[in-house]
Amino acid sequence: MDAKIVKINDAMSAIEKIARVHIKTDDDKLLVASALMAVTRNLYVESVGARDTAHIFATIVDSFDMMEEMLEQYKPTIH
Repeated sequence: MDAKIVKINDAMSAIEKIARVHIKTDDDKLLVASALMAVTRNLYVESVGARDTAHIFATIVDSFDMMEEMLEQYKPTIH
C-alpha cells in the first residue's frame, strides 16, 4: 500500500480513538466533530494557506450536494 495512504489510515484510526474518548453523550459528538473541524482547518491553513483551504472546504460541500442529488435520483434501498 502507498505510504501516504497508510499514513492517512493510521492517523484516522488514532484520531478517531482519541475523539471517541471525549464523547460521553450524543451532544458531545457534534462538539468533538466541531473541534476536529477546527483542527483540520488550522492544519490546512498552515499547509496551503487560507485561500486554498476555503477552496478545499467548498469542494467538500459540493461533494455532499452531488451525493444528495445522486441519492435522490437513484433512490437506493437497503435489503
